Amino acid sequence: MEFHTKLIVLATDFSENALHALKASVDLLHIPQSRLVVVHVEDVKDDDQLHMINLKLGTYIKNFFKYNEPVPLPERVVISSSSVYKAIDYYILKMEPYMLVVGAKGSSSIRNLHLGSNTVHLLEKAACPVLVVPIMNDCY
Repeated sequence: MEFHTKLIVLATDFSENALHALKASVDLLHIPQSRLVVVHVEDVKDDDQLHMINLKLGTYIKNFFKYNEPVPLPERVVISSSSVYKAIDYYILKMEPYMLVVGAKGSSSIRNLHLGSNTVHLLEKAACPVLVVPIMNDCY
């Protein structure tokens, strides 16, 4: 019997709701043979900006876990693109993950809109299951 790693991809924009999605992603690590990759998409202009974003992403992950870091620590990927959902969709096609985890709304949320545009696009186009983590302060 052959076991395959179940890749869980979390898309983050560093928003508060993305932190809730990170928590949900970590909770999924109990799935045998799973690993977590945290992906951030931003239109990177130069190597200095890429370095700063990588540092920010590393700090974001370490601050989330504090002293309870899972082993192995989640991998992190920065993708340079002007289109978040297209970059994540391409990454999904290339990596064939078990699941994509996203927050319902990102940092550019609009009141009374329960799903952000990137989330809607990923729900429509993603070639894997998508777990949408709801906004924690909204009650329906």
